[in-house]
Amino acid sequence: MKALRILAADDSPSFLAVLNEILQGDGHTVILAKSGEEAVALYHSAHPDLIIMDRIMPGMGGIQAAREIRKQPTPNWTPIILITSTMDDGDVLEAFSAGVDEFLLKPINPLFLHIRLNSVMRIASIQRSTLAVINELLDGVVRIDSVGVISMFNAAAERIFGYSVAEVLGKNVSMLMPSPDREQHDTYIGNYHATNSPKIIGKGRRVIGQRKNGSTFPMHLGITEATTPDGRFFIGLIRDLSMQEELLEKIQQLAASDILTGLPNRRLCTEHLAARFAPPGAPVPCTLFYCDLDGFKAVNDAAGHHTGDAVLAEAARRMREIVFVRDFVGRLGGDEFVIIVDGVISDTDAQALGERIIEALSREIDTPMGMMNIGVSIGYAHARNHTASAEDLMNAADQAMYLAKRWGKGRIIGSTPT
Repeated sequence: MKALRILAADDSPSFLAVLNEILQGDGHTVILAKSGEEAVALYHSAHPDLIIMDRIMPGMGGIQAAREIRKQPTPNWTPIILITSTMDDGDVLEAFSAGVDEFLLKPINPLFLHIRLNSVMRIASIQRSTLAVINELLDGVVRIDSVGVISMFNAAAERIFGYSVAEVLGKNVSMLMPSPDREQHDTYIGNYHATNSPKIIGKGRRVIGQRKNGSTFPMHLGITEATTPDGRFFIGLIRDLSMQEELLEKIQQLAASDILTGLPNRRLCTEHLAARFAPPGAPVPCTLFYCDLDGFKAVNDAAGHHTGDAVLAEAARRMREIVFVRDFVGRLGGDEFVIIVDGVISDTDAQALGERIIEALSREIDTPMGMMNIGVSIGYAHARNHTASAEDLMNAADQAMYLAKRWGKGRIIGSTPT
């Protein structure tokens, strides 16, 4: 066994001297403490590999000192051996519950001491390897006791929540939750203990967590339960879903957006209009304008698709500028656009809006290939309570737009679907 840094605590100077002689004789470095309080203090500064403490000392005894040491955050598991003259079953259970790993009877037998050291250091090596693996996990690992007090918080959990281990150990896990879950968590645990109904044990679910800075975020939470001689505890495996959901949102936006103009594409236009007709036969009143660019094919043929793309993007920008922010502007595809205005506006107002759009798109458009000229023909239709469907409304406006083209382009014509 390699040489260790051993913290030894006993209120008897003579016993400490004997223990020190044995341990140093085996090549170990020994840090001596005369009380449980001193042992707890030295634990932080000396960083021992192993702790040996007498069970009974004035003030803080070995069991209480072990309990205090186990409360402290540490990257490694430090084994604790308790020295005692006599112990009953109650003392043994209390010691194990406090975090003691092994026992040694007085008077000290050097051979037994050597065996105990080897035994606990093998266990400590396994513990440390396990903790190292847990800390290397990308997912957060949080262990709580039966009443919700945090007893483990790995490195990933620190990154996810923004708390250090020292800030959370011994605190209720509800500190990682936003309201109202924070206030209700103790009730959840109480109900679970009362009913033993495993509604969430062994099942993953999406929940909302709260970081140290107060911001909330989506996370996937899986909970497992275990029972040891120390009692029941729960382990939560946490995965931050923020980036995943942000990426999904961007993908959904791209799927519903026209890349060239940034406007909603045909799919989103159709969904937006369909939402106004749910339930069928009772649409949310609106006026739909169907806009088809005039002369756009000639621009594409003469100046190329790059110039045509620039014209489409500028036409979209001008239409978006003319209507209110609350109004919907989308590109159906090619040189066709749709504008949906909330409420059934009067024909006079519809004509006025259409004329503004026509005037805006009749102005020259500056492109890398020079100034380009286009126009627009517009058909519109109103959705009233008797309008049958979104498809009827779109078809009525489309037909009105084709009528405007046949009558000379650069016009706006209205039609009301039945």
